[in-house]
Amino acid sequence: MWRWLLPLLLVPAILYAVTGGPVGPPPPLEVRRVTPVTLPEPRDLPELLARLAAWVAREVPLHHATLRPGVTDAALDAFEVRQGVTLPPALRALYRWHDGGDLFGLKFLSLEHLEFQRVAWAELAADRMTDLDEVVVSHPPGAIRLLYATGDWLPFLHDGGGNHVALDLHPGPTGRPGQVITTGRDEEHRFVLAPDLDTFLREYLRRLESGRVTVRRLSGFHDETWEVRLQEPGGRAPDGYVVLADLFPAFGAAPERMDTRPH
Repeated sequence: MWRWLLPLLLVPAILYAVTGGPVGPPPPLEVRRVTPVTLPEPRDLPELLARLAAWVAREVPLHHATLRPGVTDAALDAFEVRQGVTLPPALRALYRWHDGGDLFGLKFLSLEHLEFQRVAWAELAADRMTDLDEVVVSHPPGAIRLLYATGDWLPFLHDGGGNHVALDLHPGPTGRPGQVITTGRDEEHRFVLAPDLDTFLREYLRRLESGRVTVRRLSGFHDETWEVRLQEPGGRAPDGYVVLADLFPAFGAAPERMDTRPH
């Protein structure tokens, strides 16, 4: 069964290229200066999301225009019934805020597409491909179960190439339920980016507002295309990436720099 499901986890290769996959993009047409702002920590998740929306609207208006209206509590409740899971409160808040778009340097999946991806990974897991499990490595050790596929992920970000940032509902023995992880088709090395979604969102906003981010217009595309790339220490924003942890330097167990990542 899994052989026909694998293509469903992918989108056309041109979309993969837009997000800066393993082959580096051509030189940017423009690099936009981001002005740092000094603000106190958000008091709660609604304030955090409001500030995230304001930053995206100011610095990358084309990305802000892609954000879809949020879903209702009834839609989230129905998802929980269909999937037999309880969504973490922060994930419910995220989807009440917006139902997908261009965000976090990746594709923020709609709730419908999150469900599709979860079901597809669960069906792959049902085929028990233990040979693929053998290549999975957890960072830190023991935090992520060494499984190529499982239905215990809630993949809310997608790179267009079969890889995700996801909430892990059933972690390894040293992990935490609801931790934010990297996973997917090309992600043999999987990293815990944050112990929970709230922590992930706070760190991401902190990087944006402090100016540790590069916003650049990419060349080689018919339509105007912008990339938001978090910087490594020292201000470097590499072109492309090999694993998703490269997009979130020093988040949780992710390495600070691409060239220090384990191979």
